[in-house]
Amino acid sequence: MKKTVIVFLMWVFFLTSCSMNSDNQNQTYTGTIEADEVKISCELGGIISEVFIKEGQRIKAGNRVANIDMTDLNIKLRKAENRLEFAKTKLNEILNGARNEEIKSARANVRKTKVQLEGFKKNYEYRLENFNNIKKLYNEGAVSNQQLDDSKSLLDSAETNLKSIEKQYESSLAALELLLNGATEYNIKANQLEVEKAEIEIDNLKNQINKCKIKAPIDGIIQTLNFNKGELIPTGGVISTVIDTDNLWVKIYISEKELFKIKLGEDVYILTDPNDKNTIKGKVVYISSEAEFTPKNVESKENKEEMVFEVKIKILEKDNSLKPGMFVDIKLKEVN
Repeated sequence: MKKTVIVFLMWVFFLTSCSMNSDNQNQTYTGTIEADEVKISCELGGIISEVFIKEGQRIKAGNRVANIDMTDLNIKLRKAENRLEFAKTKLNEILNGARNEEIKSARANVRKTKVQLEGFKKNYEYRLENFNNIKKLYNEGAVSNQQLDDSKSLLDSAETNLKSIEKQYESSLAALELLLNGATEYNIKANQLEVEKAEIEIDNLKNQINKCKIKAPIDGIIQTLNFNKGELIPTGGVISTVIDTDNLWVKIYISEKELFKIKLGEDVYILTDPNDKNTIKGKVVYISSEAEFTPKNVESKENKEEMVFEVKIKILEKDNSLKPGMFVDIKLKEVN
């Protein structure tokens, strides 16, 4: 976020004529160069491990300002990379050969349960035949009631076992059929999701690590450094502020009676020395729509009751000698 900062707090306000001749009248106003202030904040809180700047230093956009300790994030990143490698390996196994092994195992299970089914079926048939024989003998009075009951219990047990193995056999057949018809598509999809999940986690961790490398957003001069190495900075904490030296302007005040002399978008001349030897172009980018009394910090006995309008003039030409806080004169008309 940008906000206007007055680097040099004292305004000098002159509403006096600089020079006058019969052909042209030049009105000169004096102001102080100002600039925008950009806050460099930390998206992730943590311990500051390194600081690369100092107050007053000129810095370029993209230059490293400071580092937040990344030890824990680097450990998490390595673990996520290992999980990704494992997920990719497992997926390749499924795609390139694990399916054949599953089909082979399923067929073996079908054969096994089929053998068991045949055995339980023969046992049931034997118990059923035995029960019928004993029941016939019981009706003839040749065997006791206990013998009949024991035979019935063995038959019931054989029937229960037969039904159970029949279900197992049906399940094994269904499992084999699913594999033969592409049931492993589910496993393939599940492992693909694991790969994607690990990749997303890695991207997220790399993004967090990148956020720990705090960089300057613009060219400018470091105005303040608020945290030092080893200190804990909270999320959103402002580690430094930078003065935007590529966006300089001058603020002046013009009296109500002289406001007609200046227009929005009009070019003006900025004088950086009293001898008019160095002239820089500027443009009027803002004229207040409401008058105000002369500000307290610039008023004098002569003008304190005067109504004035705030005017903002953007400096159009690059000049490394210009610094926020410097006094300059603004001429509304070119001197002949």
